[in-house]
Amino acid sequence: MKTVPQKLGYLVAAAAAFLLVGWGDMRPVEAASTRSEPEMSWLENDNLKVGVDLKMGGSITSLIGKPDGRELINNFDHGRQVQMSFYSGPNPYTPNGIQPHPAWRALGWNPVQSGDWEGHPSRVLEHRNTGTEIYTRLVPMQWPLAGVEGDCELESWIRLEARAVHLRCRLTNKREDKTFYPARHQELPAVYTNGEFTHAVSYAGERPFSGDAVSEWLDPGPPWKTFSATEHWAAMVDAKGWGLGVWQPATTYWKQGAVVGTPSKWGARDGATGYLAPVALEHLDYNIRYEYECRLVPGSVEEIRSLVREWERGRELPQYRFDTGRMGWTVRGGSDGGMPLRTIWRVQAQGTTLFLEGPFTFWRADVAGTLKMSALLKAQSGRLRVAWKGIRPEEPEGSAVFEVPVGGVRQEHAFTLKGQPGYKGGLQRLMLRFEGLKPGDTLELESVRLEP
Repeated sequence: MKTVPQKLGYLVAAAAAFLLVGWGDMRPVEAASTRSEPEMSWLENDNLKVGVDLKMGGSITSLIGKPDGRELINNFDHGRQVQMSFYSGPNPYTPNGIQPHPAWRALGWNPVQSGDWEGHPSRVLEHRNTGTEIYTRLVPMQWPLAGVEGDCELESWIRLEARAVHLRCRLTNKREDKTFYPARHQELPAVYTNGEFTHAVSYAGERPFSGDAVSEWLDPGPPWKTFSATEHWAAMVDAKGWGLGVWQPATTYWKQGAVVGTPSKWGARDGATGYLAPVALEHLDYNIRYEYECRLVPGSVEEIRSLVREWERGRELPQYRFDTGRMGWTVRGGSDGGMPLRTIWRVQAQGTTLFLEGPFTFWRADVAGTLKMSALLKAQSGRLRVAWKGIRPEEPEGSAVFEVPVGGVRQEHAFTLKGQPGYKGGLQRLMLRFEGLKPGDTLELESVRLEP
């Protein structure tokens, strides 16, 4: 269920979808009925039981925490579950002239693990259950289209820890279209809970794991709400604070929402649902192999937070080395040679400003006062604007301008951020903007890191 698409630009399509089926479920109502009986594969320990449905692409369709015993996962249609969902161009995506459903036209290229909006399931190519790990390889369906497979493969590895489900996911693109499309928001993963679990909880403050109170979102939307999870976890819980937590170390940018429904219709195949997704902005190249990992944790908010505290111990200040990939960074106003990278990230400007934007993470200005960058800029101008974004949406972006030598050899540059106007408190995104360029100017970027 994709009640609100991934970008603000999609709201027009969302409004059109509302006229068709209403905000509660922005898809044709018959989609939920096109369903075969499940073919389940299970893992279980003393604390958890998790199951995937091989007739829904091996998505997680069942997760039960013991001794509670309630089903956490919603399965109203092929767009829910806990599953992989990826986005790229073109937009709209019309392979061989096939048109997407009008409600989903603005989603573009969107392979989904379970199946498409009309209920066609994704095709499982390989599956094994060793008793300690479930592995699934599949060809996903394009959600906005009817009966069209994705030009990619997905893989998942699921194993149980003592109190958590460890989920590893991989996208391998096999696209003939080699266009370098703009980065899009990716769900890492998409998580849909049953109607009992629609209350979003996380920590969104400036002092992670200091004992500060958690944040709660009482207005579930739609549209889905975005928030900063500075401890890298969030949960959908019931009225007593028990439910499903998700830990995603790769991002602090999250989305949440709910279709509340009524208590009499809070079952796994009913429309009421909670939605939670850690989100990353990524380019998905025609041949990319893109992976992420996360953990799913049934329990109380206190139990979830306590586990995450242990997993987050030893986290360092943000640092990125671009020898094999973009490390979650994206580019606007330029393009690169695609994946895989060859020891360095080479980017060519298409206009006068080259925008490099880092992933959503967290650091405090008072413990990271210096930016170091190993790079070679081959350009007519060495003007660099270093920008940063705070954890609160209402806060204005801050920036400072520095000069970078042009030409010569690659070298490390240090820029003092401490004391710059607006560089304070909790921060979550670093951005580099090379200004005054001309088309064709190039940047060779080896590494970026923050230091005290």
